[in-house]
Amino acid sequence: MTMLRRTLRRLSAAGSLLLAAVASIAVPAARAQAPAAALDVAALRRMGEAELQSLYRQGTVVGLPPGRVRGTVLPAPGARRNAAMSVGARLVWQGKVVDDSGAMAVNRFFGVPSIKGKLYQAESWLDGGPSLILDYAETSRVYARNRDEIRLIAPGLYLGLMYARSDAQPSLSMYFVLEATP
Repeated sequence: MTMLRRTLRRLSAAGSLLLAAVASIAVPAARAQAPAAALDVAALRRMGEAELQSLYRQGTVVGLPPGRVRGTVLPAPGARRNAAMSVGARLVWQGKVVDDSGAMAVNRFFGVPSIKGKLYQAESWLDGGPSLILDYAETSRVYARNRDEIRLIAPGLYLGLMYARSDAQPSLSMYFVLEATP
């Protein structure tokens, strides 16, 4: 009988240790499933091209709010130098100013509204889906060969793709972010 009691105690102790071990494994696994950090410009600066394109594909078409919309260039997605280049480029390009009708927007370079483009909805050159287009073909000699595509990717956060019209087919030349405060 004593031997049976010792065996039961050992089994009970082993069971407790096993439960504790399982619990210690389950807790970190649950923590790993916590929601991801909020999407912001800093997070976008750390992303590569494939991640940015995936976000863009998931975005929706929403008009830009009238007034100033803060802009940030993402010149080298996936590269370590992207964040530093992005901060430096902010001195040159600060974003866009959207007119009250939502049909025109002007880029701000060195704080001055400079290059105007037409805003309208059309097919994306990236994936064929609907996109907000800022086209400079009829409004700017300097940027006539460029076209921006813009989609909302988070509340107040837009991801843009800048295309250069070339002889063969358009080429994606740059990514940018627009931030609109509600």
